[in-house]
Amino acid sequence: MTEYSSHDWRKNTDDAIVVASDIGIKLEVNKSKVIFTNPKTLKTEEVEVSRLVRVFVNNRDDLKRSVK
Repeated sequence: MTEYSSHDWRKNTDDAIVVASDIGIKLEVNKSKVIFTNPKTLKTEEVEVSRLVRVFVNNRDDLKRSVK
C-alpha cells in the first residue's frame, strides 16, 4: 500500500476497483480517470475516479434524499 498524507482521499479508495461489467475488465480506482466533454463548456475534462468517489460519499451524507 502507498503512504498517503492525512488529507489525501485516495487512502480511502486504495482497494476500490472500476469494473466494465459487460467485458469484465477491472481497473484500480486510484489509477483511473474519467475523460468527458463538459456539456456546459463543451471542453474535454479529466477527473480522477477517486475524486468522484469522494464527491459521491460527501453528497450522500449531506443530501441523503437527493442522491440515489
